[in-house]
Parts: sequence; structure tokens; C-alpha cells
Amino acid sequence: MDSILAQLQAEPLMLSSLIKPILLLIVLGPWAWLVGRLDKDAEYFHLPRRYWGMAHLGAGLLGFAVIVLTPMFIIGLLLGLMILVGEVFGYIMFRNKNVSEDQRWSGLDMLRKAQEGREHKADIKAREMADVKLYSKDEQQLDIPHGSDPRTPAFEQFQKMLVFAVQRGADRLEMVVDKEKAAFQVRIDGVRYSQPAPEPELGLQLIQYLKENSGMDPEEQRRKQTGQMWVEVEDRDRNTLDLVTAGSTRARQLTIDIDAEGRNEKKLADLGLINPTQLEPVRELIQDTTGVVIFASPPHQGTTTTMYSFLQEHDPYTSSVMTYEQEIAFPVEGVNHNLYPENASKDQIVDEFASMLRRDPNVMMISQLLSPEMAKMIAQYAEDTRFYLPMPAKDTFTALKMWLKVIGDARTGAGSLSAVISQRLMRKLCSVCRAPYKPDAAAIKKLNLTKAKFDHLYKASGKVVMKEEQVTCPTCHGLGYRGRIAVYEVMILDREARALIASNESERLLAHFRKQKMVYLQEAALAKVVEGVCDIKEVTRVMSESKKG
Repeated sequence: MDSILAQLQAEPLMLSSLIKPILLLIVLGPWAWLVGRLDKDAEYFHLPRRYWGMAHLGAGLLGFAVIVLTPMFIIGLLLGLMILVGEVFGYIMFRNKNVSEDQRWSGLDMLRKAQEGREHKADIKAREMADVKLYSKDEQQLDIPHGSDPRTPAFEQFQKMLVFAVQRGADRLEMVVDKEKAAFQVRIDGVRYSQPAPEPELGLQLIQYLKENSGMDPEEQRRKQTGQMWVEVEDRDRNTLDLVTAGSTRARQLTIDIDAEGRNEKKLADLGLINPTQLEPVRELIQDTTGVVIFASPPHQGTTTTMYSFLQEHDPYTSSVMTYEQEIAFPVEGVNHNLYPENASKDQIVDEFASMLRRDPNVMMISQLLSPEMAKMIAQYAEDTRFYLPMPAKDTFTALKMWLKVIGDARTGAGSLSAVISQRLMRKLCSVCRAPYKPDAAAIKKLNLTKAKFDHLYKASGKVVMKEEQVTCPTCHGLGYRGRIAVYEVMILDREARALIASNESERLLAHFRKQKMVYLQEAALAKVVEGVCDIKEVTRVMSESKKG
């Protein structure tokens, strides 16, 4: 150490010492950057820029000469630094006398403003470079946490999750964070895919960030809140994000639905009904504006979408079309949408429903059958009104039994009923990468496809061949599936079927429907396999989940 100090004190600058040039750069580098800022400031306020440019240059040359020529380097360095700093403060004093009071620099204002400028530029650069661009509810682009921001790791995980989701057509993101762990999932075509999650503390910070920028109250942790944002991923079209958050003493939960409104809107011909075996009878069914049509399925199987498709087939300008719902999936032009009264009891909801029936609607869709009283009112008005209602049942026959039980009288229940429709959602094979194959005879027999006409079936691949090499499919991004289609079991009741139901003749009822060529759920699913829309693996998954349910 003593030898280094001796070198600094006794040797000229440009000799072999490496330390001296480094110290010189440490002093002159920041000074040169600061002088550049002062020159732009002089130009902005129309100060004598040329004069101060000469002053900066002269101070720099003088300071450099003092540092180089002083025999004792440390003393020369300090003297040169004093010259440079003194000239800068001379400019600041001159500047403050010639600008308005609110524009004057005091203390460390200049350094603070310079730092703010750097941070602003870094924010702009981070926005431009990010794969994900977020916009607030009022469509203002949001700053992206980056650099040393403690939220950066969590936001990077969120960006990856959004890219994964949007590329693959996901409909929902789910986040659950408690004191011990965080869990992130993406739901794509009804299947959940786990995603890497940050540490719990960072996960909570991310949820707070999203709440703050989607119109929620970030201080409210337990009450259910809703918000909205927009996102652009990799410069694609903008997607709507509908956020719902809730919490407890143990955990915070956030769900984000992607383009929720558009996903529920489908035309009748696009639902997946087999044409003409199912589609044509359904069209005839819709022409009649009396009787009850029950839609039976487990939760999350697309019942709401199907009911809305049926509803849109009615002309609301020539007849009175109404709904009574917990939540409006999307507004249908001309339809009178009605929501359940907020915080109302079950009895209050039923009373409101009775009041609506007295307005003599032609068509009415309800989102939930709440009580036997409500069911009996529906049966009573079914002679003059078409009702569409959901029922949580695994198939048409189960739903039929549930309806008869809630009505309490088989003849009344059967007389009011027009049809029962059951459905399941299945993932469609990616049309770009699906792979053809020839199933063996045993598999064909087991699936009861011996009478079906096909040369080959298809299965999921997730791969395509490009330049004689297998690569990940650019359409489904390796999943092998893209989008969903519903398969249906349609039970339409004619006069004979109602008579058999009223007399409780189950065996004859089954024979009657078979005679009418009713297609059962599994048969409809296998028809999609033969068409090449779905594969056997997906049919097995959906049907096995139905049995568990």
C-alpha cells in the first residue's frame, strides 16, 4: 500500500502506473456527461450557449493540465476536480439568475432530475422491448416492472404465462397465493396447465400490481372485486382481460378471463350438432314457442353458450324474448336481459320471476332452477311460453328423472317438456399437425365402429415436418389440439314419448327413442372421431371425466 501511495505522489501521470489513468477517467467521465446535460439545458433556456461551451472546454483543459503536470498526482487530482466542480457551479448560479423561480435548481435537483430522466427512458425502452404490453382500464399503456424493481421476477413469470396462454388460445389464467406457496395455471380448451410461479411474496406483489391497474381497490383484500385490462402479446391483436379477485386470511386468489364475451357467442350451426340427424330436428324444435327445453350437463361444459345460441334463433322484434340470469354472458340485441336482484334471497328471486311471467313472454331463458316452486311455475306457463333452462345432470335420462321429481307429478312434468339436450365439450385436433393412422380391428370393434366408413383415423401430434425435420407445430404450439367442439345427445319428446313417461314405461321409452334414431352422447363423440375432428384419446378423457362427475 505504501509503495502505491509513493507512486501516486512522485511519478508523472503517463508513466507505467495503471491506477492513475483509471482515477483520471473516474473524474473526467462523469464531468463530461454532466457538461453535455448543461449544454442542452443552456440551449433550452436560450442562455449564452457558445460562451458556456468555451467555459466548459477551458475548465476541462485547465483541470486536465493541472492533474497531469502537478508532481504529486493526488494533489493535482484534487485541484483539477475543484476547477471542474467550480466551473459547473458557476454555470448553475448564472442559470438560476436567468430562469423563473420554479425552474431553478437547488441542492441535488439536477442529479435527481437526471436520474428521473434516465428512469423514464428505461421505462419507455422496457415497454418497447417487452413481449407483453399491458393497458389499464382507461387504455393507458402501463409501465413494465424491470431492472432493480422488486416486482420484476414476478412480472417476468406473468409475461411468460401470458405469452403461453395467448399463443395457444387459452380462456383463463388462475393464480392462488398463500403464505407458503404460489400456484399459477393456464386453462386451455378446458384443460389446466401448471406454470412456474414466483415466491409467495412476489406473487402477492403481482396481484396487487394487477389490482391497482385494473380499477380495483388494492387495499381491499377479502371482498370479491372485478376489474378489466387489455393486453397485446407479441404485437398480436389486443385481448380483453376480465379480472376477478377474492381473498381470505389464508390466501389470495385471482382469475383472469381472456376475451370472455366473445367466447360465448356461437351460431346454432357451429355448435357441433350432427347434421341432419340432430340439427334438423333441433331447428324444428326452435320453431315452436311452447314447452320446456332442458340443457343437461356437468359444470363447465358449454351449456350457457348452447342456450344463448338457441335464444338467438328467436326474433326478438316479433316476439317477447327475455332472460333471467345471475350474470349476462353477452348482450343479445333486442333481448330483454334481467339479472337476479343483488343480495336477494331465494324467495325474493322466485317472486321476481313470477312477476316477470305475468308479462307474458314468448321465450324465456333462465340461468338456474332454484326451487320446486320455480319449476312448477315454469310447467304451468309452458303451454304458452318456451323456456330454456340448465340442469346439472350427466345425461338426458338423468335430467328427465330430475325434472319429473322436482315437478312432483309425472303427467304434468311430461306434458310441459319439449326436449332434453345433453352435451360435452371436446378438444378439436389441430388441423395443421394431426397425424393419420389405421386402427387395428380389435380397437374398431371395441369402439363399435364396425359399421362406420373410414380409411383412417387421426390422432394428436403437435409436430410438423419442415425441411425434412420435425418441429413444434406453429398453430397449436405443441399441444396437438386447438379449440373445442360440443357433442350432443338430443331427446325430443313427441306425443307418444310423453304418454310413456306419464305411465312410467321406461323400457318402451328407450325403444321408442331408438326407433326415432336418437344419437347417444358417446355415439356423437365417436362420429367426430370418424370425421377427423377429434381423436379417441380425447373421447376417452371426456367420457371418463363424465363418469367420475
